[in-house]
Amino acid sequence: MTAVSFGTGALDAATYLGMDGVFGANMTGNVILIALSIAGEGVHSFLGPLMALGGFITGSWLLGLIARRHPKGSIPDPVVAPVFGVCAVGMLTITALLVWLPMTGTLLHTATFTIGFLMGFQALAARRVGVPDISTVVITSTLSLLFSEAGRFHGGASRIATGRRAAAVLSMFLGAVSGALLLKIGLTVALLLPTIVLTVVALIYTTNAVVLRRLRRNTQPKEFVDA
Repeated sequence: MTAVSFGTGALDAATYLGMDGVFGANMTGNVILIALSIAGEGVHSFLGPLMALGGFITGSWLLGLIARRHPKGSIPDPVVAPVFGVCAVGMLTITALLVWLPMTGTLLHTATFTIGFLMGFQALAARRVGVPDISTVVITSTLSLLFSEAGRFHGGASRIATGRRAAAVLSMFLGAVSGALLLKIGLTVALLLPTIVLTVVALIYTTNAVVLRRLRRNTQPKEFVDA
């Protein structure tokens, strides 16, 4: 999940600087950008952030309907690995298309909507993983907890919790720096970084799911039939 937070930071840097001022994953930022544009204070059009927000809402709603049929607690979780796989394939497809097609007009808005849609999927999958203190898409609440509960004095957070929170903030920061630097080479190169992260995470969870299923199958008690 720390790696996913890193990829999210890289994605937001790439989409904000390279796709008409849009946050691919941080919907708080997009809501503010839409409000500023409506008030006549925005630098960019509100259409881009609106497409990203609409995609995120659609993805979250659709995956929510699917996920409700598979309650959390199953080992392995039947939702996490497939969702990360869909996100990885989707990001790879978008990145590949942008290599060959011009980043203007309808294509730009379609890509923005699709990225938002995939991030809605990713955010819900991360919630199902349930690593405490790491949300992968926002760090405001993480920063609040990190500093308000810093130290063990009078019941402060444990070292593990503090480490997770610090890692979440630092990973997103470093991801944004990396995405901005890669954008100097090209938008597709910058988008390739979060795509690679999602691909690796999808492979890890898929491998883990396969291993757990085999272990569960091999450890099931055998039925004995009396002769």
